[in-house]
Amino acid sequence: MAARGQVSRVAVDDETWVAFRQAALTRGISVSAYLAKLVEAELKRRAGRAVAGVEPEAPADQQAIAALAEVRASISELDEIAGRLARAAIEHGGSWSDVASTLRIDERQARSAYATPATR
Repeated sequence: MAARGQVSRVAVDDETWVAFRQAALTRGISVSAYLAKLVEAELKRRAGRAVAGVEPEAPADQQAIAALAEVRASISELDEIAGRLARAAIEHGGSWSDVASTLRIDERQARSAYATPATR
């Protein structure tokens, strides 16, 4: 697809911008190509999600409900990842006490939440 040359300003401090430029150069691509990849990845990530179906002109309550559904889905995904990591830590010699302290919950809660894979 041919680029139409969209232009945008990026509001970051100089140090952040230099680090971003270096990240692009490390990948062997221009800053504009790197930004394009980031934009495309974000749109792909959002496709099919609850929030993607909400029109910007929709009433604020509909936008808020869609955003809430998106956040809830993200929390569930992260909780599944946390469970896998907790079980991996246990399998590799960690303790439920270690897991619990890392999560800032008590050991009983950690074991109850993560000892077995979540079922959907």
